Amino acid sequence: MITYFTLSERKTPVINKLTTILILVIFASASAFAQEKNPGPAKCPALVASTIFVKDKTGSRKKGSAKKISETHKTAESQGWNFHDLEIYIEDGDLQGFFITYTRQHPCNNSPADGTKVDE
Repeated sequence: MITYFTLSERKTPVINKLTTILILVIFASASAFAQEKNPGPAKCPALVASTIFVKDKTGSRKKGSAKKISETHKTAESQGWNFHDLEIYIEDGDLQGFFITYTRQHPCNNSPADGTKVDE
């Protein structure tokens, strides 16, 4: 004896389970997306960095790179920047200059949370 099942008789429990799982996944991802869309207030970064390039003047003894780098350090320190890193830039075997990176606290870290200014 051969028994024939129609699609609605045999597959209904499986389709209902899959549909339920699919609906749960859609709602879960929608709520996760809603949380990412409105993360709240942005956090203030701890530091701000600035990298500058100091060109090399090869062959100039009195106005050489060391003097120019020292002047750059003094200028940066007077503006509240702290030395972080120095990288030498060489192109085709020739010294071209130096990349100097300075850091300082982000401006939002200098004032209290209530927004009042601090006298320095």
